[in-house]
Amino acid sequence: MPMTMTQHKTNGRVYTPDYIVNNILDLCDYRGDKILGKHIIDNSCGDGAFLVEVVTRYCQVAQNAGVSRKQIALDLARFVHGIEIDTDECEKCRVNVSEAAAGFGVYNVSWDIHCNNTLNIKKYDGKMDFVVGNPPYVRVHNLQDSYESVKNFSFAQNGMTDLFIVFYEIGINMLNPTGVLGYISPSSIYNSLAGTAMRRHITHNRNIRAVVDLKHFQPFEATTYTTIMLLTAKQNNFIDYYEYDAQKCEPFAVSRLNYENFFINNSFIFGQKNILEELQAIVSHPNNISACTVKNGFATLCDDFFIGDWSFNDYTIPVIKASTGRSTKCLFPYDAKGKLIPFDVLTKNPKIQTHYHVNKDRLKQRSLERKDAWYGFGRSQGINDVSKRKYAINSLIRDTDDIKLQSCAPGTGIYSGLYILTNFELDVLQNVLFCDDFIQYVTMLGKYKSGGYYTYSSKDLSRYLNFKLSERNGHLYEQSAIS
Repeated sequence: MPMTMTQHKTNGRVYTPDYIVNNILDLCDYRGDKILGKHIIDNSCGDGAFLVEVVTRYCQVAQNAGVSRKQIALDLARFVHGIEIDTDECEKCRVNVSEAAAGFGVYNVSWDIHCNNTLNIKKYDGKMDFVVGNPPYVRVHNLQDSYESVKNFSFAQNGMTDLFIVFYEIGINMLNPTGVLGYISPSSIYNSLAGTAMRRHITHNRNIRAVVDLKHFQPFEATTYTTIMLLTAKQNNFIDYYEYDAQKCEPFAVSRLNYENFFINNSFIFGQKNILEELQAIVSHPNNISACTVKNGFATLCDDFFIGDWSFNDYTIPVIKASTGRSTKCLFPYDAKGKLIPFDVLTKNPKIQTHYHVNKDRLKQRSLERKDAWYGFGRSQGINDVSKRKYAINSLIRDTDDIKLQSCAPGTGIYSGLYILTNFELDVLQNVLFCDDFIQYVTMLGKYKSGGYYTYSSKDLSRYLNFKLSERNGHLYEQSAIS
């Protein structure tokens, strides 16, 4: 029976492709004679994607080493472990690993595969040589009986956490002093608020041994961008950073990094060492005197009401959609100081009055900053800067051809994107934005979107511009001083 959306949200079950299973086991070095007599667990094992390959590898190595089938059965029962909360999936897992063992003539294994909630299991703590898997992706607010259990974990103290983050803490706790953990999980863990406590912990304790960023490659049907992360119980002086070959379905080495290279501004940013040093300079650049300010455009929370080719001109301003560069009109119910115009004044125009009357209910249903301001925008951002000269810019790009930078005269509003406030002219901004440096910077931030796109925030853009423009200012100052 196919999994329902409700099951997916509640249990976070996503099936792992075989090539990802093999990638993780290889990276953990679960292969060869060294795996004999070593404990391995998948603590969210589902129907056994990881454990089937574990059993296959163990049987192959053991038979090649001359271990008897009877002893292999005893070893599998002792050293291979699994936990799965779903009864049906747990039973499938037992069947699947039994079939894998039977392929080597090994039968009647007393599997240590439990139907239980991993959040409550402590018996494996400190005992595992390998912890592997694809932990469940489910936001804590979708959990039913486990909410309080999740919030008891130290990795779950920031934001609306996801269950997979807690599984990292559980997995680390299961490792013995020489153990290694290999998980595939969302790459949002690099920079999300929910992942803050985890990032700080594993950076402070130097638990990371390797990271594979799959970037835009998506091994799952869901539009989740993923990473493979290897952690150890012992400290590591450096980490190996890999990216992913989508054609070969395997990771390839990119760089060996020190912790100070990739832990930047409480986020993980991975790449080549020299590029990360440049990024570190951008992020840590002091902005005591900003060359520019970057802000988010209008958030009306009902664009089709406020923005359009209206038949009336009263209380309208020109507005630019930053994501496309398209210009149209915006019903702007604010005065020159950004304060709401009284409703009875605004609606003296009969066309505007009708427009509000027809849409009043849905305007009030928005998530408003102020309930008494139901006839205004949903948020106040961008309103007070209408009278200023600015530059609209989109925040979803792949390369320089996708950048839409547009000068906006005073009196123009901006929505669906960002805008830049600065005294610099358009050609100066073009020089620092329409270049490989900017594309490299945005790419390194790792904020992936479908179609091979990347996104960036107002803060991201502000940091980059102020760094680059301060470099330019310094250069101009030096030139003038020399002359």
